[in-house]
Amino acid sequence: MSHQLIFQLSINLSSLVSTFYIYIYMGFGLYTGARVSPGFASVQKPGGSPQLTWREFGFDEARLEYYRRRKILDAETMRMAPGGPDPQHHSKPPALS
Repeated sequence: MSHQLIFQLSINLSSLVSTFYIYIYMGFGLYTGARVSPGFASVQKPGGSPQLTWREFGFDEARLEYYRRRKILDAETMRMAPGGPDPQHHSKPPALS
């Protein structure tokens, strides 16, 4: 066999082996259930509350309740600039430095 043919076969074999390892790795990832870490279950436990889940991730329940109430109270509020848009904001070209 010539050296060029041997080189070509080794490249084909290495790409085949690499593809095989990628498929094995992907299959292992599907088998494990894609858990983030052992402390967090991928499925919520029966009888568990969503607040417990928020607490596990480090959120403060009182702060979440504050934002919930604020969202309800501000539902009809239109947010605008106090003086309206500045008519001269875009009147001059920007200064080049």
